[in-house]
Amino acid sequence: MTVSRDALVEAFRQRGFQLWVVGGALRDELLGTGGGDEDFATNALPDDVEDIARSRGADVITVGKKFGTIGVHAGGRWSEITTFRGDSYEAGSRWPDVTFGTTIEEDLARRDFTINAFARDVYTDRLLDLFGGKDDLDARIIRAVGEPAQRFREDPLRILRGIRFASQLGFSIDDATLEGMRETAELTATLSAERIGAEFDRLICGVHPRIGLEYLRDSGALPLLFPELHAMVGCEQNRFHKFDVWGHTVATIEAIHTQRENHRLRRWAALAHDVGKPPVRHIKKNGEWGFYSHEKAGVDVAREMLHRLKVGRHLAYEICLLVQRHMDRPAANDRRSVRRFMARCEGHWRDLLALKRADNASHTYDDTEYHDALEAMCERIEADEAERLRAESPLDGNELAALFERTPGPWIGRIKRELSNRVLDGKLAPGDKAAAAAIARTLMGEAPSVNSGRRRRSG
Repeated sequence: MTVSRDALVEAFRQRGFQLWVVGGALRDELLGTGGGDEDFATNALPDDVEDIARSRGADVITVGKKFGTIGVHAGGRWSEITTFRGDSYEAGSRWPDVTFGTTIEEDLARRDFTINAFARDVYTDRLLDLFGGKDDLDARIIRAVGEPAQRFREDPLRILRGIRFASQLGFSIDDATLEGMRETAELTATLSAERIGAEFDRLICGVHPRIGLEYLRDSGALPLLFPELHAMVGCEQNRFHKFDVWGHTVATIEAIHTQRENHRLRRWAALAHDVGKPPVRHIKKNGEWGFYSHEKAGVDVAREMLHRLKVGRHLAYEICLLVQRHMDRPAANDRRSVRRFMARCEGHWRDLLALKRADNASHTYDDTEYHDALEAMCERIEADEAERLRAESPLDGNELAALFERTPGPWIGRIKRELSNRVLDGKLAPGDKAAAAAIARTLMGEAPSVNSGRRRRSG
């Protein structure tokens, strides 16, 4: 059931409880970029919050209740209402020992950064800013509340949160705060993979990923959390690149625009596209660095990293697909070559082309003309040959096994791939099972029968 925001606020007022708007929605409102869900802080205990919300017929979520947070659906959106906190931490512990506070001042004093440590009274609209957060917003600075190293010892995830805010907002990190991150960086190793992955996902999808990634390196957290990425730092490249592998990767990620489709996939693919370079780097005969088959090595490195970070299986597959194919370079004026390129992308040719354009951003040569020609040919083929692009073998595995009266095995995959390629090249009509059977017999070294779609008679 939907309850209005005003009705929910009035219910708290009638019960005599304080209610303050806090968190990112207030920060974004002060930045002029509002529109997110409102979160609230209150002196009402979790049981009271739940009781008030249910009494007004609101939907509630109590998953975070032991940490003092109740999710409430009001005004057409979800909000978190959290009891004032006075957390205490054991150094290096992942989770706070939650104690409930009694004042908003105590609650704000335990927050991570000044740009998150203000509150607005919902009854009077009074803004409470005890730590200069508004000034830091205006100055575009991320500064820890209180003593930085102590804040990060309480919860090392705050290191990644601060860096993520830098990426999302384009802010600078205060010198003392950055030094506190360096002092406590080793504590990030105590964090769970899920928490690391969630913050890092937001970082690379931010508007300013270069800022976040460079702070990640400068803080000392990069080698601890992402050894695959740290291996790129100082990994020199050949004359076709302006930067080392790290600098090139950062530039590639930055060149993936936030407004485009499949932004998350493309940013992750840009991050991972050259992770295979450090392991395979070698000196070529001409004395330059070479990276032969780095795209293949990169798939293995990327797959392990994505699994560790708990990136979803489907997204991880798509990222690895783009990593594997990012060196493909079909002749842009050859329909057959481009058609195969598109089929190998499994429907992601636009994502791969976006990656290739971004990859070109820090090369010493300009490949724009080629990419424009390739894109134009892909669009023509997609418009004219949608059915052929699906390039499915007319015969599935069961039909091939029955045709040859053989046990299924790797041979089926080889036959299906060849049949699919012939469909792709226009040499076999989609769905033509009889012709496909004849081709399959030839591939298996058998002479086609008159009616090649039928199983051979036995002996």
